[in-house]
Amino acid sequence: MDQGDPFKNMSKETRQKLLYIWKNMSKEDKEHFINQVTYALACWGIDEKGKELVAIVLEKLVESGSTNLADFGIYVKWMLDEGVEEIYPEKKEDIKKALEYINDYRMRFELPQTPTKGNLV
Repeated sequence: MDQGDPFKNMSKETRQKLLYIWKNMSKEDKEHFINQVTYALACWGIDEKGKELVAIVLEKLVESGSTNLADFGIYVKWMLDEGVEEIYPEKKEDIKKALEYINDYRMRFELPQTPTKGNLV
């Protein structure tokens, strides 16, 4: 695996769940997910640390049982609540800024404020 792979610490099982979730999402939810990640990376940067933050959010999303990647923004808040600034202190303000943009986006499109839960087959 490439040294710059932001998903290098993610388990194979989590990667498989991400792929399964993506394949079973609606086109609209895929667009919501892409747009939220775009806001996040615009604030966090597309460097290795910015991409690692995306991977952290996705890993938590899957671990918590969410079945929709459009829940991405909900887990950005989780990341702040869990003290991610201790690991990425230089990104704290960028994470707050991204959360503002993502929350505005989620409200504009009336996306749920709680994760979509269900069973992955």
